[in-house]
Amino acid sequence: MNIKFIYIFLTSINLFTPIISYHGNIANLSEFLQIKHNRIAPPDDLIEVFIDIELVHINNIDEKHQKMSAVVYMVEEWLDSSLSWNPNDFNGIEQTWLPIEAIWVPDIIIFNMLEYINLLENIRQPVKIYSNGRVVYSYPALYTIMCGIEIAKFPFDEQECSLDIASWGYSKDKLLLNVSSKNNLEHYNANDEWALKKVYIEQTSYEHEGTVVSEAKYHIKVTRKPLHYVVSLVIPCYIVCALSIAGLYARFSSRRERQERFTLGVTSILSMAVLSLVVSEKVPHSSLHVPLLIKYFLFQIVVVTFATILTWPILKFHREAFKQGAKVPPTWAFKLLLMGRKIKGIKERYQNENIQQKKLITQGWTSIARRLDYTFAGIFLFLTTAPTIYILMSCSERLKMEDFGNDIYEIEKI
Repeated sequence: MNIKFIYIFLTSINLFTPIISYHGNIANLSEFLQIKHNRIAPPDDLIEVFIDIELVHINNIDEKHQKMSAVVYMVEEWLDSSLSWNPNDFNGIEQTWLPIEAIWVPDIIIFNMLEYINLLENIRQPVKIYSNGRVVYSYPALYTIMCGIEIAKFPFDEQECSLDIASWGYSKDKLLLNVSSKNNLEHYNANDEWALKKVYIEQTSYEHEGTVVSEAKYHIKVTRKPLHYVVSLVIPCYIVCALSIAGLYARFSSRRERQERFTLGVTSILSMAVLSLVVSEKVPHSSLHVPLLIKYFLFQIVVVTFATILTWPILKFHREAFKQGAKVPPTWAFKLLLMGRKIKGIKERYQNENIQQKKLITQGWTSIARRLDYTFAGIFLFLTTAPTIYILMSCSERLKMEDFGNDIYEIEKI
């Protein structure tokens, strides 16, 4: 019985010995690397840092404060001979992990960064180290960067921002950046307002105080999705303007009381002013450029204003028709409005029928007022419809370009 127990005990020790040995080797390897490696000193040779950037999500673009925030996944790789080992000395271990605080890390920063949030701040961040000294440091982060915003074509504007990556303290002779272009954006999560149009990488260098520094720029080009602004702002504006013009020049009645036309025009202008307050809250603020949408609203307000003002001469002509002692309309007025045949027919008909001169005068002034109504209605409806059609066509082209919301992107390396 004792012999059987001893046999089982020895067998159990043999089964667990490899596991204990493996974990013991990892601990020994970590201790070996920390003794061999100096975490405050860079490698002796030229350090080539390979950076792979993956855009995960465009969080926000703040036009007023000229900045963009985006979530990116960064992978940095470099060789450090002081972190290499012989796998045979540690039971064949070819990779291990160490805390980021325990090793030397290149001082890679984003120069145009306004804010940086490490999404793993409350989590221990290990770096993977291979036996040949290759170090892989990966982390997700939320960057807020400075970005020049152009809003002249709002809401059909395109913006381009870049992450300017460089070393803070090392020159190009010591640290060289090499940004990967193999990224396919497979984890990209689309933004509701912005469509990703293009992503490309530019590797350059710049000189600062006589020192040449290696630099890489990760460009992000986006285009705005305008459907929300067209539906909520442009279409209501056009409806108000079109109905106002139709009401100003509609021939529903030939009665003498027509002052309500001017009242309608003033009410329409006030409605446009209230709607413009809503627009000002949604449109980005800038003193450099006037957005296209603001130009559209101003143009529509001007059109309705002129349409309202020009109802006064028509109202005057209509009153002249019923005015005591009114004179016959001048012939040049009919010719100017292409109504030469009209006045000739009126005169012949009334002369043949022995109609009183008063009725002839009334008919003449009423015809002029009617022709002006039709002419001004056509002109102002055209003026208010033409820019609206342009905006709707631009929106349609933008939707086709975006493939109805599916983001189009392209990656290239300069």
